[in-house]
Amino acid sequence: MATNLSPLFNSIQFDQASFGGIAPGAVPLSAGKGLIYPALRKAGVTLGPQRTPSPAQYQDGIEEVNRLIGSLSCDRLFIFTNQRFEFPLNPGQKTFTIGIDPTGQATPDFSAPRPQFIERANIIQNNLRYPLALLTVLQWPQIRAQDLPTTIPQGLYNDRAYPLATLYLYGQPMAGCSLELFYWYLVPAFLSPDDVVLLPPGYEDALVLNLAVRLAPHFQREVPPAVARDAQLALMRLESINAPQPIADTGAGCGAGYMNIYSGEIK
Repeated sequence: MATNLSPLFNSIQFDQASFGGIAPGAVPLSAGKGLIYPALRKAGVTLGPQRTPSPAQYQDGIEEVNRLIGSLSCDRLFIFTNQRFEFPLNPGQKTFTIGIDPTGQATPDFSAPRPQFIERANIIQNNLRYPLALLTVLQWPQIRAQDLPTTIPQGLYNDRAYPLATLYLYGQPMAGCSLELFYWYLVPAFLSPDDVVLLPPGYEDALVLNLAVRLAPHFQREVPPAVARDAQLALMRLESINAPQPIADTGAGCGAGYMNIYSGEIK
């Protein structure tokens, strides 16, 4: 069974079990009151202050915010953190399915959220980590001999199928191996206006403003220029803090090992 599973749908995200408690002052948001209502107000659909949108307006808002979240979840710059999972591997097994079947008919090898994108992967054996090469759809078929029994795997290919993806290991694991994955933590989708989520700073603003931009034409309204500008700026702020910051290692001279040019540390 996987460790560090994400919270179930319709529970407060980033809760005590996963992230050590809710930060002081943090307030969980409901999809309806926290996201859809202010978006409808900014879009000029709900004109009176504190007027409750109709059930039909809430339903349109739920559907549109889920489309927005799904689209933004394809952008690395919208992703603020990676989940860590560790899965025990059956000796000699080459392929493993991962994800959650919404119909409940398929049972995956790893019951965990489907990876939208895997950033890092390791094999753990005897408390030692062995990095896996993340292979593309072009690289995987070029490996002539893919079956290497009883070894420490060297590569991982994710076919990114949906709702269950299949992970292929180059080299079949020996006994006692586990697979460590780091992949994108996605903002969850919503089923009803009462569903709640706890978002990091900046995400509420970005979702509300960009949802307003989407909802305005949905209700035959013109998008206010100020709202369109603020929506763009809100996303740019998230992108500026979520942008990956790779660490470059460069040779520091004969016999000197390698130096991290950002920290000055010599390894």
